[in-house]
Amino acid sequence: MKRIATMAAVGTAVCALSLATSLPAFAAGTPAVDGHSTLAQIQAAASTATSDRIASLKTAIGKVDANTSLTSADRATVLATFNADLTAMGSLESKIAADTTVATALSDYHDIFTGYRVYAVALPQGFEAAAGDRLTATAIPKLQSAHDKLAADLAAHPTKWTDAMKAQLNDMQSKISDASSHANGLAGRALAVTPAQYNANKTVITSIRSELKTAVGDTKAAAADGHALVTALK
Repeated sequence: MKRIATMAAVGTAVCALSLATSLPAFAAGTPAVDGHSTLAQIQAAASTATSDRIASLKTAIGKVDANTSLTSADRATVLATFNADLTAMGSLESKIAADTTVATALSDYHDIFTGYRVYAVALPQGFEAAAGDRLTATAIPKLQSAHDKLAADLAAHPTKWTDAMKAQLNDMQSKISDASSHANGLAGRALAVTPAQYNANKTVITSIRSELKTAVGDTKAAAADGHALVTALK
């Protein structure tokens, strides 16, 4: 019965971490107009750019509302950013539509991209925060629980464990610890990124995603160790 419970714990952890890897890709896009464009062309491009972002933000808000992994504080931060950007996109769309010169419209148009960074910063950081919270609150604790149940089995039935199995159990703990090291605080770091920081350093978001992928890889390796040990103990 204990081994069945251990298998269930490992399986649940794997399901939790599989959700953490489901991060959508966001294309930041590049401005479609320049100083040679007409006022009408800039206004048309702005309408498309803001409308696309408004639609994406509304979809993302719905997903955040339904997400059960985000902490209350992180959810509030994500929703505040999404809603602020949603309002800003509507205001920019109206402002650019009313602009009367190419120079003003072009400046406002570029603000869609550099001032808010909906696709490059806001949406990615929201989903990275959700994945980070999911790892620290669900996947990693469940893997740790599975490991501890296996360790208890080793203590109770040492003769059933080979040296290779013991080494695999140690590897499982090592991978869990590594995952925890990479995942702890990740959500907060993701949510702290601003458009200005991204404008100055384009790797500020990708480096966080890279750390998230490392944490997910560690949890996958720990889960694989756990599955192999449970199978060996059957």
